[in-house]
Amino acid sequence: MGTAAHGDTSGCGSFPLNVGSSTVLILQLAPQLSFRPSLPKMSDLETPLRPKRKTAVVDFLVQFRWIVVIFVVLPISFTIYFLTYLGDVRSEMKSYKRRQKEHDENVQKVVKRLKERNPSKDGLVCTARKPWIAVGMRNVDYKRARHFEVDLSAFRNVLEIDRERMIAKVEPLVNMGQITRVTVPLNLALAVVAEFDDLTVGGLINGYGIEGSSHIYGLFSDTVVAYEIVLADGRVVRATKDNEYSDLFYAIPWSQGTLGLLVSAEIKLIPIKEYMRLTYKPVVGNLQDIAQAYSDSFASRDGDQDNPEKVPDFVETMIYTPTEAVCMTGRYASKEEAKKKGNVINEVGWWFKPWFYQHAQKALKKGEFVEYIPTREYYHRHTRSIYWEGKLILPFADQWWFRFFLGWMMPPKISLLKATQGEAIRNYYHDMHVIQDMLVPLYKVGNALEWVHHEMEVYPIWLCPHRMYKSPIKTMIYTEPGFEHHHRQGDTHYSQMYTDVGVYYAPGPVLRGEVFDGSEAVRRMESWLIENHGFQPQYAVSELDEKNFWRMFDAGHYEYCRRKYGAVGTFMSVYYKSKKGRKTEKEVQEAEQAILETPSAEASVVAFTDDAVLPVSLVFDALKELGNGAAEKCEPQIMTEVSSLSQLPLGSSSVDVVFTLCKSIEFPSEQLLGEISRVLKPGGSVLIYKTSDSSTGESDKTTSVIERKLLLSGFLEAQALQGKSNLPSELSFGVKAKKPSWKIGSSFALKKTTKSLPKVQINDDSDLIDEDSLLTEEDLKKPQPLLAGDCEVGSTRKACKNCTCGRAEEEQKVEKLGSTVDLDNFKSQCGSCGLGDAFRCATCPFKGLPPFKPGEKVSLSANFLAADI
Repeated sequence: MGTAAHGDTSGCGSFPLNVGSSTVLILQLAPQLSFRPSLPKMSDLETPLRPKRKTAVVDFLVQFRWIVVIFVVLPISFTIYFLTYLGDVRSEMKSYKRRQKEHDENVQKVVKRLKERNPSKDGLVCTARKPWIAVGMRNVDYKRARHFEVDLSAFRNVLEIDRERMIAKVEPLVNMGQITRVTVPLNLALAVVAEFDDLTVGGLINGYGIEGSSHIYGLFSDTVVAYEIVLADGRVVRATKDNEYSDLFYAIPWSQGTLGLLVSAEIKLIPIKEYMRLTYKPVVGNLQDIAQAYSDSFASRDGDQDNPEKVPDFVETMIYTPTEAVCMTGRYASKEEAKKKGNVINEVGWWFKPWFYQHAQKALKKGEFVEYIPTREYYHRHTRSIYWEGKLILPFADQWWFRFFLGWMMPPKISLLKATQGEAIRNYYHDMHVIQDMLVPLYKVGNALEWVHHEMEVYPIWLCPHRMYKSPIKTMIYTEPGFEHHHRQGDTHYSQMYTDVGVYYAPGPVLRGEVFDGSEAVRRMESWLIENHGFQPQYAVSELDEKNFWRMFDAGHYEYCRRKYGAVGTFMSVYYKSKKGRKTEKEVQEAEQAILETPSAEASVVAFTDDAVLPVSLVFDALKELGNGAAEKCEPQIMTEVSSLSQLPLGSSSVDVVFTLCKSIEFPSEQLLGEISRVLKPGGSVLIYKTSDSSTGESDKTTSVIERKLLLSGFLEAQALQGKSNLPSELSFGVKAKKPSWKIGSSFALKKTTKSLPKVQINDDSDLIDEDSLLTEEDLKKPQPLLAGDCEVGSTRKACKNCTCGRAEEEQKVEKLGSTVDLDNFKSQCGSCGLGDAFRCATCPFKGLPPFKPGEKVSLSANFLAADI
């Protein structure tokens, strides 16, 4: 569905997310259903003629399956919902401190379990949930192979609501109904609240989640502030966009839990009000007209997309036929405003109320109207009817009598619907029903609608916009290159507006009893998405092979993080987890082994720029200047507008070459150069090119500035590069340098150089001298030791009578300095003897002694005359 959020915090499982997409497992595709989309004749959108399909036994099984749903599935579902609610209330009664303590204990259990795994004997890591509990459209056949189970069922608590930081810290199994029950009474909510109660945080993060507020805040994963992840080796890390695990932070969304086990997340909160003021606006016209009206409902044509006065808080559009649609826009409203006289309040959450999509359809006859809906009831407006899939599950469930008497048991639990079906019915739904989301750029929505009408003919269609932010690093899904230069409707310089085209229902040919090849239709849809830079959420059944899967998604950063954090060989790859059909143990092991054996000798290259666009061709042209073959053996990661980053989302010592193209002389800054030094491997190279200046003098000045910056940042061998004539103008001049081949704190042994003796070139013709002839008789006499004088005789050493060694002078000096002078009866002739040498006469006996007071006894130390320097 629009909130088709699927994924898993493990390497081989998905959280139990009851999404509309998974209801395909129990759809009643009876040809006589009362709900039939009207298809007016449109010469430009004629659908192909198809032959009639033969009725099979499985058609009758599907047609009368409602009996099992009413008498078995609904009662058990209601019981499970009620017991789950009681468990959630009990959890909410615990203090945050106690919940955090239990969380820490559960995390340690997961760590202990991971460390018990024997890689040579045990299979890949999967969650302990049984395959039938998974509610995604795709089968969970990978769990049928040998695997190592990790139980995450205890992680279903709201750990903290931080009203100061506006952050909600939650565990991965917390669902949307649980979180809104806690936050809405506080007039707070997650920035993106998926519609269905049973959608879980873990699935919305690891998979895909969207809501009517996504045109402001992006997808659900874009609102996450921090992830707590248990890595393959048992380490527990906290990943944010600006800490040392920032590369992991950007890789988690869409990874389906194949990088580590998500055990908690910190998610952005926003202030809200008690009601939603909802405006229903009917639109009549062709599909291109509907697409334009939908765009105008939330995206100003003047490009002022960040103006809250022009952009509503919530947006969605439902297309009922090829010529009819209803656009809905919502704004938060206070209780006082909602209860003003004349305002209509519609509490859509009551079980007996008409289903929301049918209520909105009234605008086609009634015209534009406004009403107020309690905020929490608006959040979950599609839960009871599972969008419009409830019509296929129970053909009469939208009738007033069913809603009044049994509507309180709706909706059925998807896992139970799946558990009560067989292989034949499941395959029938895959072939005869469409549950797909097409994420396409906003300006291509009209083309996407026409394609869906021609190839699938499915109505209603759900439209929901979402921002796709331009990430500093290329993730699995990414914006169109250079989108910011086109200034299209809905786009900003930092994000491109996309739309989820939700296609959920039985195709027109199936409703008419005609032949329909669901697999081929999905295959063509995937090809169309690849050609138009679109994406297919991984919860749905996919026909992509591995090559085309990585044509749609980017594998670079994902595979880099898989290797860096040890996920290869521990968690299954996202492709094999999403692949249609059964995955055998041998197939998965061979794929993982192939990744492990892939040579890692290729150079790791990262390219930065302070501009909005950096063509890959420029990077390869610059790398060729290095002359070490880096251009032939790398796939560079490109980051744009890096000047706004305080930290690069890369690990330390992980990159071989850094290429930088700068427009501003201030770029790269000293801080960024420090980051470049951090991510470069020892001995790695950095290339900094500056776009051409007007004069040669300015170029030389800029080059010298860059060289100085590099040297001050610790780089070596900084030298200017003069671009060759065959290079683009952007590479006209630059500077290259190297990071030292040693790390701070490292040590290595010094090799002592041995001096070689000079070699004497002997010429046979030269006369040689006998060395012995140079010695005299005195030289040959043996030296005689000196006789000890009287000074050295006896135990007490003192100067002898005829001392010549200097001992007598030393003794006299000591005797003089150690003497004591009695000044009691001394009479000075000049009267200045005690004042010091400056006042004494030339014949004063105290010359050289310190000042003193007459009559005092003065003792001089032995080292008085010692030098003081």
